[in-house]
Amino acid sequence: MRLKTFHAKSLQDAMTLVREQLGDDAIIVATHESGGPQGARVTAAVEREEDPFENLGGDIDVIETITEALERHGTPPDLTDRLVDEASMLEESDPIKALTHALGEVFRFDPLPDDTNGRPLILIGPPGVGKTVGCVKLAARAALKDPRTEALIQDETDGRKATNRLPVHLVGADKLKIGAMEQLALYADKLGANMIVVSDGKILSQALQKLPPDELIVIDTPGTNPFNLEELAHIVELAEAGDLEPVLVLTAGRDAEEATDLAKAFRPAGATRLLITGYDIARRLGSMLAAAVASDLALSDIGRSPRIADGFQPLDPATLARMLLPKPKKSSEKQTAS
Repeated sequence: MRLKTFHAKSLQDAMTLVREQLGDDAIIVATHESGGPQGARVTAAVEREEDPFENLGGDIDVIETITEALERHGTPPDLTDRLVDEASMLEESDPIKALTHALGEVFRFDPLPDDTNGRPLILIGPPGVGKTVGCVKLAARAALKDPRTEALIQDETDGRKATNRLPVHLVGADKLKIGAMEQLALYADKLGANMIVVSDGKILSQALQKLPPDELIVIDTPGTNPFNLEELAHIVELAEAGDLEPVLVLTAGRDAEEATDLAKAFRPAGATRLLITGYDIARRLGSMLAAAVASDLALSDIGRSPRIADGFQPLDPATLARMLLPKPKKSSEKQTAS
């Protein structure tokens, strides 16, 4: 049996797609009409030996579980169809394994480095997405991984005053937000990191040339409206101040079309990774999936908490699949429900 899911504005339109692509021999195995922006969904099957989707397989329960999960996360119908098609390629009875395969085929995953030997990171994004806290989380994670940090901690434990700072530099380029630099300076002091304040791309370039290449540099930027050309130009200037790694930061839970428009608008800044924040509040990731695909951004890490100590969780297909799918009920819960 070959399975494929179709999305359309109405059940009638979805049925039309089924007949056009699978023919009159298609068997309707499941239908769903939400009445919302997701419209209608039809899962159909064909029994023919030769058909346009001869490589498709899959278990109907698995397909339904994945489809419903993606819809619950607000994933756009075309992206849902694409992921479901990829999941259907496997004769797999485990939704997590099937969705893991699909995510690996559709998305790129590239977690941010957790060491201090790499290109400077510059976090960009709209206001209120958590760039400043994100910079500190990345700095703290890298500092804890660096062997030089262990030596500094040992000095303090032995009663000797540490003469060296941590191999981390926090660069503040956000002079627009009231208190932003003071907040970053406070975090830098707690980490024992170096703190630098710059106002434009030229000063940032000069500062970068003086910093050691084997130490982590994380650059905080002002919240930017990418549809304002003056603000966007300032971010592009900062991003091009050296051999930097721009990282786009967006919060989960946005409208999918809005998130996609934002990601596309930030393209001139050259980001190749998407860092997701606010998952502890939003709990829905469909908009982030849409933004990543539309702007060809690799999914890097996700923030589940605003606390610095909680850091970021690196993303990979299996981790993301578990976050997207509902948690299986415990045996005690199943007995209670029955």
